[in-house]
Formats: sequence, structure tokens, C-alpha cells
Amino acid sequence: MTSDYPPPNPPAPLRARRWSPPPSRPHGPYRLAFRLIGIPIIAVLAVFLYRGLRPHFALPECDSDTAKKTLAQVLKELKLEPVRYAPIKTVSSSQDKVVCSAVMPLSDGASVVADYTFYWQGDKANMRYSIHRQAPQKSSLGGTRFALERHRDRAWIRQ
Repeated sequence: MTSDYPPPNPPAPLRARRWSPPPSRPHGPYRLAFRLIGIPIIAVLAVFLYRGLRPHFALPECDSDTAKKTLAQVLKELKLEPVRYAPIKTVSSSQDKVVCSAVMPLSDGASVVADYTFYWQGDKANMRYSIHRQAPQKSSLGGTRFALERHRDRAWIRQ
């Protein structure tokens, strides 16, 4: 009489556990330090690299520091030192050529008129310029006007 005794209880099923990734090593403070210090340093280096290589691939703008320094060197060679290097106008600009014009006052009241062009010659950027000095107008009836003309090509010095 097997029916008098109830069947034995089956063994309890194993509980299903939730999946979890295997334990990993802690990354430590190095990962955080790299994120806080390393990434900004890499960004700053990228900016310096871009600024350092840009003159080799693009012509300077008319009112950029590089263009003003080059124009100042040319004017210094001609013994013309303007009071200020402004206003400088961009006449035209393209990838191959930048044309600029400036009328700058001198300390004696005269003006220096500079028309200059930055252009590519092979893989070098060059500067062609035309500079003349205008004496101040004495009167509207018959003032004297003096002009010193200089036309020259010049290799642009990258700094």
C-alpha cells in the first residue's frame, strides 16, 4: 500500500540568479587622473599644432599680425615708420591670392600708401608690394605732392 504514504517531496529547484558581469579589477585613480589632466593637455597640444601648421597651408589675412610684421619690415627697410598700421583693407581674397591696401599716417603729416599682395609661388608664400609716400596737401589751390614709388617682389618670411 503505497498510496497510504504520500510520495516524498521532490528536491527544491535551484533558484535562478540574475546575470551579473564577472568582477573586474578596479581602475584606480589613474583613469580619473587621465580624464582630468590628460584630455585637456591633448586638446591644448592640438590647438598649438594647428596654429603652428596653419601658415604653411593658408595665406595671412591683411590685418593679421604676420602681415603687419612683414609690412613693418618692408617699411623699415625704406626708412618709413608710420604712426599706426591702420586702417588696412582687404581688396580681394582667395585661396591663392590676398590683395591688401593701406594708407598709414607718418609723424610729419605725410602718408604712406601701401598696396600689397600675398600669393603662392610653388609651395612658398610671397609678398608683392607697391609703396609710395604722399606729402601732406598744403592747400586746396595748389599744394605740392611728392611720391616715392617702390615696386618689388619679396619672399614672405614665416615666423
